[in-house]
Amino acid sequence: MSEEFVREVDEDIKEEERIKLWKKVFPYVVSVSLGIIIFTSGYVFWNNYTESLNQQLGDDFTAAVQLANEEDLDASILALDRIVDEGSDGYVTLAKMKKASLLIQRGELELGLNIYLDLERNAVDQSFRDIASILYVLNSMDTEDPKALLEKINKLESSQIWRSSALEMKAFLKLKQNKVEEARKIFEGILNLPSTPSSLATRAKNMVDYLKD
Repeated sequence: MSEEFVREVDEDIKEEERIKLWKKVFPYVVSVSLGIIIFTSGYVFWNNYTESLNQQLGDDFTAAVQLANEEDLDASILALDRIVDEGSDGYVTLAKMKKASLLIQRGELELGLNIYLDLERNAVDQSFRDIASILYVLNSMDTEDPKALLEKINKLESSQIWRSSALEMKAFLKLKQNKVEEARKIFEGILNLPSTPSSLATRAKNMVDYLKD
């Protein structure tokens, strides 16, 4: 039996183990996605734009979100497009972000990711640009090179607002690379941050416990 054959078998086993691990932790990634979307609309938007945006656009956006909740994605996307065409900067950004998530939900991954890339470069506020980076990474973990995604995330580790979210994404990317011990240490580091949101801290604690097993 050649050394090359043994090495290939060993690599196959490692790849199978990596895939099994990723499938087990993927539900946590989904919960991260939901948490970031809620945080986006709840914290960044209302703190930066509420005072300057008109009520009609607010009603339109609420209606678009309601359509999405009722799984009428086509109608929701049309409503969001109208906001993009007629709205001011804050609502346009939020509408694009929501549209990207709906396109990805509908299976149009590339279109959704392209919106996040555009927002990452051109969104009116740095917080929105940072959110776009996180959401791009989150939704492209299964299709993009983890090393390239880590470069995006590393830039956010110094952010006061997004540091804990960036570290969480970094830990999941390390798991994607089957670097379990590195991922565990990052999750432990999240628990030691003074400003980590409680939901994120809970996920980090669960992952630390899981990875110890």
